[in-house]
Amino acid sequence: MIVVVGRVRTDAGKREQLIEVAQTVARASREETGCIGYRVCEDTERPNDFVFVEEWADDAALQAHFGTSHIAAFMAAVRAAIIAPPEVDFHQIAGTRTLADVTAG
Repeated sequence: MIVVVGRVRTDAGKREQLIEVAQTVARASREETGCIGYRVCEDTERPNDFVFVEEWADDAALQAHFGTSHIAAFMAAVRAAIIAPPEVDFHQIAGTRTLADVTAG
């Protein structure tokens, strides 16, 4: 599994624009084959900072995602809605445990 964590910053004047752009790409992405999850969250300690968390089955699904028309539209639209360069990290996940797994024993 691949987890993508993207962080973007906007300002009060562009906040609603960013939310609209983010919700549009999230809805479309969730419909893609290989998308396990796609969420957009606002940082509760830093107003106007948002985090995108994407979960993809594998690299093939992620690469297909980057080739979609909704990603092209998102990349064009998001530039007008943010005030700093985005930070995006790609994490290759070898395994997952639940909280119960970690606290058992």
